[in-house]
Amino acid sequence: MTLVRWRRGVQLSALLFFVVLFVLARYPYTGALPSDLFLRISPLLPLFSLLDNLSLLWDYWPALIILLLTPFVGRFFCGWLCPLGTTLDAAGHILKAPDNRGPDRWRRLRPVKFAVLIGALLLALFAINIWGFLDPISLLNRVFTAVIYPIGTLAVEGVLLGLSNLPIIGDPAYTVYDWFKILLMPEDQAFVQQGMGVAVFFGIIVGLEKVTKRFWCRYICPAGAWLGLLAQFRLFERVVGDNCTDCSICSQGCKMDAISDENARTTNKVECIECFACAENCPPKWNAITYQWTQRPQHSAIDYSRRHFLQTGLGSFAALGLMRIGLHNTNNTATLIRPPGSLPEPEFLEKCIHCLECVRICQSNGRALQPDGIRNSLLELWAPVSVMRMGYCEYNCNLCGQVCPTEAILPLTLALKQKTPMGLAHFDKDLCIPYAKLEDCLVCEELCPTPDKAIKFESKTTLLPDGTSKQVKYPYVVEKLCIGCGICETKCPIPGRAAIFVTIEGQMRPTPDELPADALTILPVSEPGTKMTA
Repeated sequence: MTLVRWRRGVQLSALLFFVVLFVLARYPYTGALPSDLFLRISPLLPLFSLLDNLSLLWDYWPALIILLLTPFVGRFFCGWLCPLGTTLDAAGHILKAPDNRGPDRWRRLRPVKFAVLIGALLLALFAINIWGFLDPISLLNRVFTAVIYPIGTLAVEGVLLGLSNLPIIGDPAYTVYDWFKILLMPEDQAFVQQGMGVAVFFGIIVGLEKVTKRFWCRYICPAGAWLGLLAQFRLFERVVGDNCTDCSICSQGCKMDAISDENARTTNKVECIECFACAENCPPKWNAITYQWTQRPQHSAIDYSRRHFLQTGLGSFAALGLMRIGLHNTNNTATLIRPPGSLPEPEFLEKCIHCLECVRICQSNGRALQPDGIRNSLLELWAPVSVMRMGYCEYNCNLCGQVCPTEAILPLTLALKQKTPMGLAHFDKDLCIPYAKLEDCLVCEELCPTPDKAIKFESKTTLLPDGTSKQVKYPYVVEKLCIGCGICETKCPIPGRAAIFVTIEGQMRPTPDELPADALTILPVSEPGTKMTA
C-alpha cells in the first residue's frame, strides 16, 4: 500500500472517530470515551491556554503531542488527522477543484492566515476570543451540531418511516428504523436555532474549493498557520533526485501549493501537509521524489513580513476598540442565561470556542441550550444560551460541564449543580391562567423539580364577574428555592409566550477559586434512570 493510500485510510479513520465521539455526546453519557477528546486535539488550544493561564494544561495532551511532533515531521495534522481537511478534500473532489497551473494568483493571500493567527493572539491578550470561531475542530463540531446531524437524522427518519409503510420491505425498514433510533438518535429530533448562519459560513468554506484546492487551509486557517510556523525547520524532508525532469506534475497536483512552478525541486515546509501526492504523481519511470530524514534541515521562509505585522496590529487594535465602545442594551441580556457552572460572562466568552458540544449533549436531555445570536457583541454569536421556551435544564443532569473542552462551563458535581441558580422565574399575571382567567392551573408547580417546590400556591377567595366567588390557587415563586431550570416555562400550557419566564436575576456564575475543593468532578454522574423531568 502506498503512502497516499495509508494517508487516506488514516484520514477516513480520524473522521470516523470524530463522528463516533460526536454521536456519543448524548444522554445517558458514561464518559468512558470522552466525547470532547477530538476537540482537545486542536493545536490552537495549548497556545491560547498558555496566554490565558500562563501555563500548559495537561488536559490538552492530544494537542501537545501534535505540537511536539510537528517540528520533526511537519504539518501532518492537516494532511492526516484534521477532519475538516478531510471534508474539504472530499468536497474538492466532488466540486473538481482546479489544479495549480501557472502562477497562482491567490498566492498573495498566504499572509492572511498568519494575520488571522497573530490578530487572534493580540486580541486574546485583551480577553477577546475570536480564534474559537475559526478553529477547524470546533468549526466542524459546530456544523455537525447545528446542521449535519439535525438534517441527517430528519432525512433518515423520514425515509425509513416512509419505507416502513410499503409492502414487502415495510418490516425490514421498521427494524432498521428501530436500530437507528437506538444507536444513532435515541433522543427526539434535534431542532437548533442559528442553523442557517452556521450552514452559510460552512458553505462558503466548502464553496471556496471551487476556486482552488484547500483554499481555507492555504489562506485562512489559524491552526495551519501555527503548525506552519513550527514546521519551517522540519527534519523529515521531501527530496528530489537528479533524475527530475522539471515536468511540474508535482507542483500542479500539490493541494497546498507548496511546490512552485519555478523550482519544483524545493518544498515550502510551512505549507506542505505531508500528503505525499507529489511522490505518488511523479511518473514511475523517473521516481524522482522521496522523503528522508535530515540532520541539516533547510529553512522555509514565512510569507509574512514586518509590514504585514504592523497592518495586523493596527487592524486588531481597531477591532478591539470597536468591540469596547459598542453600546450594551440591557434588554438583550435579561434572558442571557448560560448553562449552570458557566464562568462569569467576560471569562466565559474568553474561554468558549463556540464548538456547541454542550448544545449537542443538551439536545438529548432537556434541550435547553441553543446557539445564540448577536445581542451586544459578535463574541456572543453561536455561544450556548438557554432558550427555556424550547427546552429546560434537566435537574438530574450535569453533562454540559462534563463535555466542555475549555471549562468555560465548569464540571460541577450533580449535587452542586442542583443548587446553582441559572436565573429566576417570574410570572406574567396578564397571561397566567389563575390570574387572568381565575381558573386553577397546577402545571408549573407539579413539574418544579426542586425537593422543596420553588413554586407554591396561595389560595384566595375571588369574586367572579357574575357576582359569585370561588377559591383560586394563585402561584408564586419562592426566590431562595428557584434555580431557574426553566421547565415551568417550557411546559406552560399558554400558547405563544409563556406565562412564566426565567431571567438572569439571581443567577450564580462562580469562578473555580470561589468553589470548594470537592465542587468539580471529571466524571458524569447522570446515569440511565435518574432523569426526573420528562
